[in-house]
Amino acid sequence: MKELFFYNDNTYSIIRKLRASYFYKKEELNRELLNTWKEYLGAEHILKTDTHFLMVETVKEPEWNEIKENEEQLQPEEQTV
Repeated sequence: MKELFFYNDNTYSIIRKLRASYFYKKEELNRELLNTWKEYLGAEHILKTDTHFLMVETVKEPEWNEIKENEEQLQPEEQTV
């Protein structure tokens, strides 16, 4: 089961967590290495916590229609065999 991460009213599925320290050399972020990991894992976005970079994909909200109490429910058609 995938771990979920909630940020800015969005839900993300974590593909992989990578230690942030792995991407820093002398206090400078190695963006090329970070983007290489993103592409390799097929992640949509990169999020950062205090200690890790999270390679994530957005969890899409399902489409749905609201059913109101007073609306007539559609019934399946009868079939003769």
